[in-house]
Amino acid sequence: MSAELVAIAAHAETLRLDARTLTTCAERLRAVEAGLAADGAAPPWLRAAVEAHAAACVVAAADLETAARRLDSYAERASP
Repeated sequence: MSAELVAIAAHAETLRLDARTLTTCAERLRAVEAGLAADGAAPPWLRAAVEAHAAACVVAAADLETAARRLDSYAERASP
């Protein structure tokens, strides 16, 4: 495998790790939101903001996974 293809594969793995980090972040934010809901003391806008950030993490994680798969596909097609 050429150095370029090795670099592409490494970048794809980095994207996967970042996607996992964002997935974990979304889970933590959901736990925070659940705690805010259970406590009942948080204003609605705060809960909405936390929910929005959790959703953004989920979307970003999916986008990074897609990018990683596309890089893998490119590397496979480019391999001699």
